[in-house]
Amino acid sequence: MGNGFIQIPGYEILRPLGAGGMSTVYLALQRSLDRTVAIKVMRRGGDAAAADAAQSEKRFLLEGRMMAKLPHRNIVAVYDIVSNEDIAYIAMEYLAGGALTERMRSGIALGDAVAVIVQVAAALEFAHEHGVVHRDLKPANIMFRDTGTPVLTDFGIARYQDGSATRLTQTGMLVGTPTYMSPEQINGLQVDGRADQYSLGILFYELLTGAPPFRGDTPIAVLMAHLTQAPAPLPAEFAAFQDIFDRVLSKNRDDRYATLKAFSDDLKSRLVHSDTLLTRLQLDPNQTSSEQLRALGFYTSMPSSSGRASVSGQIAAAEILKQAAPAPAQAPAMVALASRGRTKWIAIAATVAVLAVIAWGMFGHRRLSHDEQELVNLWNDRAATLIGSGQLIVAAPGSDGSALDFVRKVEQKDPGNSRAEAARAQIGKLLAAQGDAALADKRIDDAAKIQADASQALPGDAALAGLQQRIAQAREKARAQAQIAEQTAENRQKAQAQVTAFLDAGTDAELRAAFDGISQLLAADATDKDTLALRTRAIDAIRKRLQGAANTEDFDAMAGFVKGRGTEWSADPAWAALAQDMPAWRAGIVATAQAQAAANVGELLLTATPWARVDAIADGAGRTIALPDDNNTPLLLRLPAGTYSVVFRQPLEGKNRQMTVAVEGKKRAVLAAGFAAPDAREYFKHAGL
Repeated sequence: MGNGFIQIPGYEILRPLGAGGMSTVYLALQRSLDRTVAIKVMRRGGDAAAADAAQSEKRFLLEGRMMAKLPHRNIVAVYDIVSNEDIAYIAMEYLAGGALTERMRSGIALGDAVAVIVQVAAALEFAHEHGVVHRDLKPANIMFRDTGTPVLTDFGIARYQDGSATRLTQTGMLVGTPTYMSPEQINGLQVDGRADQYSLGILFYELLTGAPPFRGDTPIAVLMAHLTQAPAPLPAEFAAFQDIFDRVLSKNRDDRYATLKAFSDDLKSRLVHSDTLLTRLQLDPNQTSSEQLRALGFYTSMPSSSGRASVSGQIAAAEILKQAAPAPAQAPAMVALASRGRTKWIAIAATVAVLAVIAWGMFGHRRLSHDEQELVNLWNDRAATLIGSGQLIVAAPGSDGSALDFVRKVEQKDPGNSRAEAARAQIGKLLAAQGDAALADKRIDDAAKIQADASQALPGDAALAGLQQRIAQAREKARAQAQIAEQTAENRQKAQAQVTAFLDAGTDAELRAAFDGISQLLAADATDKDTLALRTRAIDAIRKRLQGAANTEDFDAMAGFVKGRGTEWSADPAWAALAQDMPAWRAGIVATAQAQAAANVGELLLTATPWARVDAIADGAGRTIALPDDNNTPLLLRLPAGTYSVVFRQPLEGKNRQMTVAVEGKKRAVLAAGFAAPDAREYFKHAGL
């Protein structure tokens, strides 16, 4: 039975679900299997064989084939792909849970956010393993099969990583959604799975904070932010994720994770090592860690343990259980003997240990004489004084040694001396603090020298070992920052080249785009000399445009733009001068227009024989010209150049006469109307005499 929708054999179309630029999606019932499906139908134009239409349909069918080759629980399933003379459509799984966009409007809990990201990462990783890059990851393209299962959809602009597929998008064409696009997509480079990783990072950031990291008033402003700006740090409650985001949102894709599996593994590690995060995820405390991770979408083979136990806790518990496990089966007699004698042997072992300690105190450790003890105390005091003066491992010129020298003297004379051990540990901590101070000042090489010298003097010191790790981390961070700075500089140069092209074009639209681009560049680096030079050039271009305006309409259009955006550059003296000069320039345009109008005014002398009144005057456009109260002829008027229609009326004759006359600027035109002369009696009668 017809319902006003299209007809597809084997399906009952129930209702439309949505429409895009090239297709419409319908909810339908597949009669043969009695199941509900979503059918995506290609919209064909009048000439389906035209080149553009054929190309669009080829892209449409390629999308269906791509999805069909990706069987994954988090990728929409494709049931059928049909293309014939009558119709082209893709029949796929109907996802009744709605889109992620809808859930984001009311906010998403941390556990739900992690579950979405982990499962979508698994779907993307599966696609990447099969050579497919999605290229348009965004909330609208993630739907839900049920409450907790996100499904990746819309592979309309996806492509194969190796480039073996037919290129169905124009070379260099910008494809994707600005909010979620990677820098390499914006720059028109060949992309791989790391572009999807960047987009997933943007989405994760938005799920955690409620807003994407890069925003702007226009799409180009958002794109330039991706290229030139660093994302704002995460709120303190998500600090455990910060270095993950630093990596996935790196401008240089080589600094991102090699795969999304590596990303998921790192994310999982942060969760299982943080009881705080596990608590904030609000998982079921009755589940094991493995069960909780599986509930979030992770696939883990971690051993079961109590719901909140950390990995280290699990390992420790396993060791305890291992040590407490029963021994292998033995002969019954031996087992009984061990059972009866266990308490006895424990007591004997404890007694032996105590006796060993007493024996060491009496015979293994020689007691110091009174003089030796005094000397040790003197050396300890001297070490403490040198520690206070900062002479830790290097003796000052002319002194009797460093603090460490005196500690070593004590250790030789009195091994195990507690004051000497404390002094040694204090020296290590102070040296580590010196290294940390150098790191804080970004003097990595100085910190490394402190650490090397100190470690040579205090081998195995724990504080210095920690300093060595921090130095390695600082070097890695400095290297990453240098790469980011290099990439940022390269992106800035590209953005500056684009602004230069806008200024060279010189139209009003390009001037406005150049203004937006310069504002974005200055927001990233307000001191960059090349950007400041572009700003000066842009101000000069706007000045010339205002000074050369042909009329007030053109002037006011550009002046309105200046006034609306001027606060951004108000500190620039050239911009302030521009705003100050605009009223005078506009007054000049008005004065010029008025002078031109005055130069185009002439005189019109209206006369009549014997006399008449002027009833009306209208210009060529039909507009009525105002007349003085005394409108009898002769009448002299000043009028703009043009053609005028004049109506004379002679009361004695009783009829009107309409005449046309042309007026020229700075000239006098004369228009005379003739009427029949009245006799004297009639004249004086109408004259009131």
